Amino acid sequence: MTALACYDVQVYALSDVGRVRQTNEDSFFVADLTHGTLIGRSGRLRFRSGPQGALFAVADGMGGAAAGEMASRLGLRVLYEEVQELSPGLRGADDETLQEILIDSMGEANCRVFEAANHNSEYAGMGTTLTAVLQVGSQIVVGQVGDSRAYLLREDGIRQLTRDQSLVAHKVSIGELTEEQARIHPERNILLQALGVRPSVEVALRSMPLESGDVLLLSSDGLHGLLRSNEIFEIITESASPEAACSELIALANSRGGPDNITAVLVQFLRP
Repeated sequence: MTALACYDVQVYALSDVGRVRQTNEDSFFVADLTHGTLIGRSGRLRFRSGPQGALFAVADGMGGAAAGEMASRLGLRVLYEEVQELSPGLRGADDETLQEILIDSMGEANCRVFEAANHNSEYAGMGTTLTAVLQVGSQIVVGQVGDSRAYLLREDGIRQLTRDQSLVAHKVSIGELTEEQARIHPERNILLQALGVRPSVEVALRSMPLESGDVLLLSSDGLHGLLRSNEIFEIITESASPEAACSELIALANSRGGPDNITAVLVQFLRP
């Protein structure tokens, strides 16, 4: 059984259109599942994590302005509705149950985006990345489709919890490219998997225990595609507040051209 520890959860989220795109196809939300509180706009949220825990998610839509925004928003809405419906079963759930809930919920989100793309010519070919973190007690489960990322920051450094499902990430893993080459490779935006593109999707999962003081960062590739992990760590740990950290991260991405939408969701877990 997952320990029913509670945390004071402090969140700041910020999304920016960048310097090239005309619309923002990124979406995100922060949800307190115990009390049914949900935000999906830039700003601060603070709450005591209860027995049903919390859910954090970032999605990066694709398929053109209207279609990309539709895909990311729909995917996140379905994810939240599905997890919220199952939230009574989250209390004290073990890791396997939490993983199953995230797999089923992201799978339903995939089906709904796929159906919308195939029943409306305006949305044909749309899809979205989706990275979600489900927290219950002292356990988190990370689910990923695409190349939006989740990072964990502790005093000793930063750890990437997700692995990009992209062509260049695969080439790095088999030694065909270095990390630096992948960062500027012309095929860096080619995804091996995205939500809503096929009738089914395989969710990549990772589970780990939480510690008091842990900081999570969820980001779209408009952020981590331009910033190295050590830069992200330095900015977050040296900033005066989560708001300042998110603003500085996005400002740095924009200073390097801001070619894509940029989203950062920064979450800190503290023992009350």
